[in-house]
Order: sequence, then C-alpha cells, then structure tokens
Amino acid sequence: MEWLFLLLPLAALSGWMAACSHYKKRYVSEVSPVNADYFIGLNYLLDEQPDKAIDVFIRLLDVNSETVETHIALANLFRRKGESERAIRIHQNLIARPTLSTAQRDQILIELGLDYMHAGVLDRAEQLFLELVEKNDPPPQAIEQLLRIYQQEKEWSKAIDMAKKLYDQQRNEMGPLIAQFYCELAQQNKDPSSTVVESFIKQAKNHDHNCVRTALLEANIYISNSQFRKAFKCLEKIEQQDHHYLPEALPLMFICYQATNKLATFESYLRALLNRHPNMTKARLILTSIIQQQHGSRAAHHYLHSELQTYPSVEGLDALISLGDQSNQTLVPLIKGISEKLNIRGHRYTCKNCGFSGKKLYWQCPGCKQWATIKPTEIHLSSLEILLESSK
Repeated sequence: MEWLFLLLPLAALSGWMAACSHYKKRYVSEVSPVNADYFIGLNYLLDEQPDKAIDVFIRLLDVNSETVETHIALANLFRRKGESERAIRIHQNLIARPTLSTAQRDQILIELGLDYMHAGVLDRAEQLFLELVEKNDPPPQAIEQLLRIYQQEKEWSKAIDMAKKLYDQQRNEMGPLIAQFYCELAQQNKDPSSTVVESFIKQAKNHDHNCVRTALLEANIYISNSQFRKAFKCLEKIEQQDHHYLPEALPLMFICYQATNKLATFESYLRALLNRHPNMTKARLILTSIIQQQHGSRAAHHYLHSELQTYPSVEGLDALISLGDQSNQTLVPLIKGISEKLNIRGHRYTCKNCGFSGKKLYWQCPGCKQWATIKPTEIHLSSLEILLESSK
C-alpha cells in the first residue's frame, strides 16, 4: 500500500491539471475521456499495479515548463526508494521531448546519469556526464559525478582531470584530493625509485604540502636507496603535518636510526616526543625496545611498567608480559594468550568522519569514501570488555 501514498499526490495533481486544461478550453463535452484515464490510473493504484498507474499519470501530465519539475521530483522519489528502473523510464520519457529548454535538458541528463549510477550502470552514466562536460559551460554537478565514477573505478588520471576542472572554485577541497590521486598513481608503479614516481610525488606535494602520504612514500624510496638521513627528514615533518600519523612513521624512523647506529639519539627523540604526545603507545613501545637493546630487559621492564600505570594500553600490557618473568607456567601463558588475542582482534585504524574501523590503513575510507580520514588508533584498556566479548 506504500505505492498508494506515493502516487496519490501525483494522481491529484494530474486531475487538477486536467481540469484546468478543460476549463481553459471550455470544452465541457470532451472532459469525460480525460476523467476516464484519471480514474483508470486510480484503479491501477488501488489494485496495487503501480507500473500501469505510472504510465497513465505520465500520459495525463503534459510535459511543459510547469510540469517538468513534477516529473523530475517523481523520478527522484523512485530513485531514493531504490526503484532505479522506474526513475530511468520517467527521465527517458522527459528527455525525448523537443520542447525542453537547454537548462531543463541538462538537469534531466544529470538526473538520468544519477539513475544509472544508482543502478550500477557506470558506463552509461559516464557517457551522459561526458556529454555535459564537453559543453562550453559544463554544469559542475556533471564534473563532480564523473569524479565519483573515476574514483570508484580507480581511474586516477581521469579523476585528476576532473578534479582540476573544479580546482579554481574548490581549491581547499580539490587540492588534497588531487594529491591523493597522484599518490595512488605513485603506488601503482612497480619501480618506486623511477623518475615517474618522483614526478607523481612532486605533483602531490604541489597540491597539498601537508599530505602525510607523500612523506611516507618518499621516505620509503629513500630507505630503499639507503638514503637514511633524507628519509628521516621526510618523516620528521609528519608531526607538523598531522601527528596522528606518527605511529606509521616511527617504525621507519627506527630503521633509519638503526642503520646509522644512532639509537641513543632516537631514544632522546622518543622521550621528547612522548612529552609532547604522552598517549602515543607506538612511541612508548619502540622506546621500550630501544631501552632493552641499550640497557637490558630489566630496565625496559621497569620503564614500561612505570609508564603503564599512567598510560595503560593492551599493546603495552602484551609487551610488558613478554619482558617479565616467564617462570609461572600457568598464569603467564594465560595472560599472554588473552593479550595476544585482544591485539589481534582490536581495530587499529578508525575513520574520524564516519567511524569505520579496521586493522589496515586505507587512505580512502571504505565507509564514507572520504580521503585521509582514517587514522591510527590505540587499543586502550577501556576497550577490554568489548574485545573480550567479541572474542567469545
């Protein structure tokens, strides 16, 4: 019966317009055929045959400047309800009318393209939007929808072209987006040290100097070429760009300092870093590992035990157990097993926009499709109850 509530307003509008048309023409004797069609449509509605009812009401509604918006609104309502085929049929019926203005035709083409996107027919949608983009003054919505399609299809070069068309009007939004697209192209290249990759990274930095991803990509290239000082300089910038991504950079910094035999300097750096960001568990665990290498397991155990009193975390607990006395053959394996299970089940990355969480860093959120909104998180002891429940 939901179709009754959906189509009754259209039926009422059809009857009203038919009546208006009749009184304007003053043909009283010819009213009955129109009324007959109107009641046929109502009968289809009452018999729960919405497709036939739609055909009748579309036929009743003459397409003119006053009714185009009504047709579009009805089709959009179908699309929102998941009825893409019906929306397509109405929009196709509209686009075939020769009396449409240029603005109306463009609007209907956009809506028809959205219908195809909703139905998953991306090639048809792309065709329609490209037709609009080729115009001298293309509607921004057509460019935006092509941008969505090319991101979905991972056509990064085409996505860059579309984003650049919007760059002047949406510089703050498009700049970081274009940078991410260049990073995708860089990561697709099989030779990370090639000049093409360097060019992609340079373009990314030109469009967004705060792009953390470019710093990580560049650092990895330098490390693969044993250019550890240059790598560290790239990684050091991340704290100013977005300190939330430092947990991704710290293991690479560790590699650089180990390769240059400067672990004592890295130890000082980490202590200073923890003064600025005391909740950064990754830094605390790496510092524990360095203390163990430099000063022994007892010193590392003492440091971590002291730190966990103030900054408890599941990862820290797991590391502390590994550093402690393993002589208790019953209790220690039990606690160790629990902490390992929590570490495995815990989500280490969370989207700040939609809340999506997972174990892997995605630069484009699978949930909300936004870029650079997923950031490293930590499994704190406050999450133990939830994680234990999910492990059952």
